[in-house]
Amino acid sequence: MAAPAGAHPASLNKIARGGSANLVGAAGGAVLTLLLTWVVTRGTEAGVAGSLFALTAVFLIVAAIAELGSDVSLSKFLPHFLVEDRLADARTTVRMAALVSFAGGSLVAVVLLVLRAQVADAVLGDGSGTPGSQAVAVLAVCVPLAAVTNTVLSATRGLTTIRPTVLVDKIGRALLQVGFVVVAVAAGAGLGGLTLAWALPYVVATIVAIAWYLVIERRLTARTGPGLPPSARRDLWREYAVYTWPRVISRISQSILQRADIVLVAALRSPAEAAVYTVATRLFVIGQLGTQAIQQVAAPHTSALLSSGDDRATKRVFQTVTAWTMSLTWPFFLACLALAPFLLHVFGGTAYRAGDDVVIVLALAALLAAAGGPVDLILLMAGRSGLSLVNALVALGVNLALNLLLIPRIGMVGAAIAWAAAIVVRNVLGMIQVSANLHWLPFSRLSVTVGGLAIAFFAVPPTILKLVTDPSDGVLMAVLAVGAAGYLAALWKLRDHLALTAFTAMLRRRNPQPAGQHPAAEETKPVPMS
Repeated sequence: MAAPAGAHPASLNKIARGGSANLVGAAGGAVLTLLLTWVVTRGTEAGVAGSLFALTAVFLIVAAIAELGSDVSLSKFLPHFLVEDRLADARTTVRMAALVSFAGGSLVAVVLLVLRAQVADAVLGDGSGTPGSQAVAVLAVCVPLAAVTNTVLSATRGLTTIRPTVLVDKIGRALLQVGFVVVAVAAGAGLGGLTLAWALPYVVATIVAIAWYLVIERRLTARTGPGLPPSARRDLWREYAVYTWPRVISRISQSILQRADIVLVAALRSPAEAAVYTVATRLFVIGQLGTQAIQQVAAPHTSALLSSGDDRATKRVFQTVTAWTMSLTWPFFLACLALAPFLLHVFGGTAYRAGDDVVIVLALAALLAAAGGPVDLILLMAGRSGLSLVNALVALGVNLALNLLLIPRIGMVGAAIAWAAAIVVRNVLGMIQVSANLHWLPFSRLSVTVGGLAIAFFAVPPTILKLVTDPSDGVLMAVLAVGAAGYLAALWKLRDHLALTAFTAMLRRRNPQPAGQHPAAEETKPVPMS
């Protein structure tokens, strides 16, 4: 568990810069997500809120499936093509991916439109009637738009620019959703009207994302030229498809894993309980935004480093990203363990305090997952999409089996246990595979130090306080606020040891990296085509 030594790889500075921007966007998106949840839960009955949450969960599942693996595939291939000066191949690959996503989304949309009544009854229970069918139809039309939007934004990240993802998806779409839903609630709209208000921003996001990508592509071509002659389209498609097809299945299983529990709680228990469960799991999703923000930026940089053959720098990025992720997520989830009932009351009301056990179970799983590092990202960027698929399928099997076994008996707590078990299983399998194939582990002195600081400032004081007295929510918040101040001071004191000077370097030098400059440019020379 030796600490990385020496100057930061250039990729760490770029991950710090891009990750910070993405984190700001994720934080803004998290606030808007909570605001949207608050508007729905406070402005509608629990049954209507649960129905909306369940249907939009189905939408997010099928939209992610319709991407057909483009999210990770483009983050892997585009930096690789840039390193090899294959700009024409990068351009062709993006268009292939967008076309495939649109076709997949259109197929899913047709199926949902034809079976809209059956889908509504399956998700919301028999007798959901016309409002349920109308809501499914609205969401079905937007599925191909969401798939294309996500694919195009993945392409911009593959060209090493995070700004479109932040402004279009995390901020812009979420802001429009809040505004439209507020109007719908104020107008007294039912389930159909609320669903339309939630879905319309995807139309705007699609148009803006495509236009922005085309601008980036034109600027990149003007700056670097067309590069090497294009490969044969058939060879390019084969290269992309061989890597992507396991990712398609993995993405399907991952989407089901992340969203099916809401649907199952609604179907096997009630939409009202699904509403409570959704609010409780929102805290888990928000806590993961920091992880996603860093990993979305780290993926193309990791791909470029692996393509250049710099295993030492890649391992250091892997271990440092693990520590950075822990520094963000551990304080949040340790605070959730102390304040679960209060947070649920704030975001949902008194009735939603019943979800505190869900928050506790998922927070413990999140702590373990963060300590395990971005093992799935390493597998994918190393070209081991088959191993990632195996892990995803095993986790999905564990999740579905436990959901079906536990939800009828213990309700939403059973769903939380099932999700937590799947998270732990997938991360442990990934860690074993990365260790066996690349001989890397996520653990280092960095992660041990960060974990120890988080426990000392966010876990120990509230635990001692609860052992000696029955503190109010206000007292717990004050203790955690003091802990947060001490934690930030400790991070600043240890900024050199924890490689946080990558962020301070970003503050001193604000010149953005042009989109399309490959992440390892300062460290490696272009690798010739084999």
